[in-house]
Formats: sequence, structure tokens, C-alpha cells
Amino acid sequence: MKEYKQELFAQKTPYLQWLKSQEADLRAQYGQWQNQEALGKQMYTLPFSSCMDSVKKYEEPAADAVYLFVKEGGNLSEYAAAVFAKVFSEAVGAVLVYADEDYRGSLRELYGIEDGIFEDEITRPYCMGGSGAYYRGAPWFKPDFSPDTLSSFFYLGSVFAIRGSRLLEITRKYGEDLSIYELVYRIFMDALDRRQQGGWEEIIHVPKVLYTNDSLNCADPVKASREPADWKQNAVSDRVSIVIPSKDNAQVLQKCLQTLIQYTNYGNYEVIIVDNGSEPAQKLWITDMIAAFREKNPNLVIHYFYQMMVFNFSAMCNAGAQLADGKYLLFLNDDIEVLDTDEGRQWLDSMLAYARKPHVGAVGAKLYYPSLGNNTCYKIQHVGITNMGIGPAHKLGGMEDTGSLYYGHNTQNYDMLAVTAACMLIRKSVFEEAGGFDETFPVAYNDVELCFRLYRRGYFNVQVNDAVLIHHESLSRGQDTSPEKQSRLFGEKNKLYQKHPVFRAGDPFYSPNLVQWKKDAAYHTGYLYEFDRYAKPILLENDGESGKRKRAVFKKYDFRNFLNASCGVMAKIYDRLTGYRDLMFHVDSVEYGDGAAGACITVEGWSAVRNMDNAGVPRKLWLIYKTRNFDFRSVYEFDIAPKLREDVAEILEEKDNPKGTRNAALSGIQVNIEKSALKPGVYSIGVLCKNKLICDPEKIVNVDRDTERKV
Repeated sequence: MKEYKQELFAQKTPYLQWLKSQEADLRAQYGQWQNQEALGKQMYTLPFSSCMDSVKKYEEPAADAVYLFVKEGGNLSEYAAAVFAKVFSEAVGAVLVYADEDYRGSLRELYGIEDGIFEDEITRPYCMGGSGAYYRGAPWFKPDFSPDTLSSFFYLGSVFAIRGSRLLEITRKYGEDLSIYELVYRIFMDALDRRQQGGWEEIIHVPKVLYTNDSLNCADPVKASREPADWKQNAVSDRVSIVIPSKDNAQVLQKCLQTLIQYTNYGNYEVIIVDNGSEPAQKLWITDMIAAFREKNPNLVIHYFYQMMVFNFSAMCNAGAQLADGKYLLFLNDDIEVLDTDEGRQWLDSMLAYARKPHVGAVGAKLYYPSLGNNTCYKIQHVGITNMGIGPAHKLGGMEDTGSLYYGHNTQNYDMLAVTAACMLIRKSVFEEAGGFDETFPVAYNDVELCFRLYRRGYFNVQVNDAVLIHHESLSRGQDTSPEKQSRLFGEKNKLYQKHPVFRAGDPFYSPNLVQWKKDAAYHTGYLYEFDRYAKPILLENDGESGKRKRAVFKKYDFRNFLNASCGVMAKIYDRLTGYRDLMFHVDSVEYGDGAAGACITVEGWSAVRNMDNAGVPRKLWLIYKTRNFDFRSVYEFDIAPKLREDVAEILEEKDNPKGTRNAALSGIQVNIEKSALKPGVYSIGVLCKNKLICDPEKIVNVDRDTERKV
């Protein structure tokens, strides 16, 4: 039971587990350095209460020193000075270095764990602060150099260091009345200027947690800082060419155009519809629709380019761009809808405010799923694309747009490695300089590939969450769920990384401390539990001890199936007598994708035993090779590591029944399998528990290495 409780606590507190590992690494690397002088770097600590504090209150800096800014109301890591000093010593060009941070609080505040749930001996190793005991949580893993994020809010947070020579230069150039926020902003802008002139000035992010805020009740860092008024850009009045690829989708296109024309405040735009071969009735509908719009809006400029061709989103966008007269290009899906709200009407103005900046490449908008029923809170479809280990992913997708999600990723404008071409704004000159969309990516990842190219050319892509639209996702061409579409998607992703290998499992705007190798809409700590690792398969032979055990299991399993098929009453009696009735097993999903070791398969679900204590019950996953010969089966066996499934425990556990189902919170199943470890074929999925086999007949594992097909 103690081991169960320890594992349960560990799975409820992934950041504490990650933190233990980080603290051990810091101790190993910096434990020998008692002070920063040991690294040959003179360092001064400058406390501040707000990023709006004036720099004037500090003495004139020394050019050969490093100044460590530390926010009041928190604790600096004992290794922080050594970490910063080492970075400045090794990176001669570094002018500003910043690190990650977290918060202190109770288990209830940080992890939702009520007092008394776990014994003191389990929680004590993670407790900090002696008599004033507290825990650490809510980590703020920050992105690398992000100038546009800084324009949204002071994302450097509570701890950063500046080289004295640069601090001296900025204060002499702009005056000592600068706030800390303005000081950092000027350093960032100088870094951008040097970058655009072919030089490089290093703004370095150290992905280590070196500061702990005193309380979660501290002011929200996203709200605590604001962009000074003199940073605001002048309004743009240049023409925008809105390119809309569309085919056989006149009704949806009509909704898009209606809301675009009626609700968009910005008026200087033209519309270019690129149609790759709608059927005659649809084509007529579109031409009549355009005529009607022109009649109601005489100043409206709208073009209809019709040409029969195989669907290629990249080619259609490029064709529209060639016809465009505007200084800016806006690529827009025909299933986008403009919102009739004050914020919604400003969507294009908000995007243009960033697209006009010389260092900005592509600009994206926040996209919502359509609202369902009476639900007044929209769910997010897109707030930027991160490049995780598993590939490009829409972050916060499917989450309700309430509050500040992971330090404003749904409310602030962030630099991102990529944004979606469902709504993408870019200066035409930049688009042409980059070579447009790559037409060898006809369906998927064409927007990501363009954004990769833009970033490699020195441009920053910006996710503008001030611009809000509805996206009726994939109405135009359907979801990518068929085996053929999944195979194509897999091939295009491989091609993406062949062309840009530098971005394989890497993203400067997504911390390496966050989840990489599994689907994750939110921003979660990337601590690996045992179930996250690859499971080692054991091939059960037909002879020897494994063969004997396999035959005994199948004998029971086959007899039970025979009874179920022939006599339901006898089957129920058999299940009660043998305990089969109490075995429960469900496969939630079988996912095919990329992992750290290559192509992988992930089986997820849960299994539990009714009317007993599930703590420590051993479970095995069986993949049973399907053959025509019913008497012969190849079986791969995998250990199932415990995984937290509080939803299962909530349903199954009987709190007032000491003999009922207990300790089912770790009944989850997640088994990651290297595809190359299995021979090609189709496998049934089963769980071996208490020496009994149960299967989910609806779910299979299909291994076809010749085509990398996903089903």
C-alpha cells in the first residue's frame, strides 16, 4: 500500500518529480561554486518591485560587471548567481540572460491535494522551508528570445541579468528615467536591429527554474505589465489582398464573405477567390453571389479565379498571391466566420499592427470552434503552432477560452514558430522573398513549412490573440481520419523534417521542459513516468514455460468465449465462479505516430478489478497476432506501468464499502511500442490480469511497415 500511495502522489505532482531531477542537476553542476567570483564574474544584485520601477534608483553601472535583477517577494535559487555568471563567461556576446520561475504554496493550492490525503513520510521529501513548510509548483517555462511577446507583457518575469556595458549604453542613450520594462525593450530592439543587419546580439534564455515567487496570490505577471503608450504603432491603411481557396463549397463561402464584408472594420481590402474546379451549379452560385455582393457594395473589389486542377492548397494560395494588388496578403479558409463583436470587428486591424513590423513574417489569429448549443464560452481551435517531439501541434486546442491559460497564451500576443494558414497575414514582399508556399506540400504542413522558412530567414511569426475568428475546421475538405489521408499526413510530416532537420523535436518558443512526445493541448511539465517510456515486448513462444502459460490462459479464454456464444446463463455462472465477472478493460485509443525512437504505436485505456483492492495488482498487455489457424497465436506481452486515471476511480471506487472496489486511481493503461519491434500484421488487444485474459474486440493494432499506414 505504501508503494501505491507513493506512486499516486508522484503522479499527482509531476512538477515536483521534475524539480527533484533539476535540483540534482544544479547541485552536480554548480554545487562546488560558493560564489560568483569563483567563475571570474563580478555580479551585483538589484532588487525591484515591478517592471515599471525606474532605473534611476540604481547607481551608475560598471561596464565590466553583471547586474542580476531579482523581484522582491520571492526566493532566488542558491545556484542562480553561478548559473548566470557561467552563461556570461561562456557567451561573450551575451547581453541579457533570463531564467524560469515557479510559485510556492500548499498542496491544495498547487495540486488540488487536500490535507491528510497522504502521510507525512510521503510528502516530506518534497516539502521546502522548514517550519514554514511549503511546496513548489505552477512552473513558468518561458520561450527563448521573443520580441513581440515582450511588447505584449513583461515575459522575463522575476529574474534576469544584464551585462553592465549594455546597461550603461542604454541608460546614457535614452536617459535614466527609463523603467526596467523600457530598458529591456530597448535592449531587445537593439538586438533585432543587429540581427537584421547580419549581426547577432545574444538574448539568452536559461531553461532552469532559478526563482520561486512567494505566493500564487501574487499579481498575474500577464496583467502586471503593460506596453508603454509610445511603443504603439501607427495605423495601417495599405490594401490587403484576401486570398480564399474554395471549391464546391458555395454555401460555406457565402457565410464567410457575408461576415467578412459586414463585420470587418478595416475597409481597404480586395478579395480573390481561387477555385480549382467547382461543378457548374456551384460555379454559377459563386458568380451570382459575387454579383449580389458587388451590387450591395459598389466599392467592393472581388475577383474570381477559376481553373480546373488537382487540389493543392499551396498552389492555389500562390496563384492568388500572383493576382494580388495589395501590399499585404491574407490567406483565409472559406470556412472562417467573422464575429459580430467589438473585438471581432477589429480582427484585421489587430493583425496588421504586427504584420507591418519589419522583423515580422507571418501573423496568425485566434480561431474558435463554433459554439455548441447554449454554451457561451468558445473552445479554442488555434492559438499558434508549437513544434513538439511528436510534430507540429495546435496548442490549447479544444480548451475553453477562459482566464489566462499558461501565462496568457490565449490572451496575449506571442511569438510562435508557426501559425495556421487558415488565417495568415504576411507582407507580400516577405512572401515573395521567401518563395511563397512550397507546392510539394499540397495539403498538410504547408503553412508550417513556410513559417519554418521565414524564421530561418530571420523573421518572427506572431500569434495575435487580439484577432478572434470562428473556424468551422475542415468543412472544406473533411477530417484527415481515413487510412489514406493518415498515410499522406505521415509522409508530409517526414518531408517537412527532411527539409528542415534543425526543427526536428525543437522549437525556440516552446520550452524543452514541457511535454514533447505525447499529445498535449495544454502546457504540462515534460516529466517522464514509467508509462511514458517504451515498453519492452516479450514474445511468448509456443514451447517452454511461456508456451505452457500461454496455452493455459487461452484455454480459459476460449472456453469462456464458447460459453458466451452458446449459453448466456452458463457464461454468467462461469464468470461469477472464476472471477471473470469482476475484470474490466477498455481501450480508449490506438495512436500511430512518431516517438523519440522513431515510428511508434501507443495503446491507451484502463483496466481494473471490481470488489477488491487494486493497489499493486500486476497487469500485462497482450497483442495477439490474428491468423487463420485458430490454434496458433503469436503473442507479444508488455508490462503495464500504473497511470493516474482519477475519472475511473471516481466511477468505480465504493467509498463506504470496505470490501468493494478500492484504490483504482492508478488503473490507467498507456503502453508505447516501437513499431519496428512487431512483425507486420493485425493484432487483437487484451489485458492479462489475475492470470485471466480479457480482450477489447473493437480495437486492433495494425502494423504495416511497408506503407507506414495508420488506421
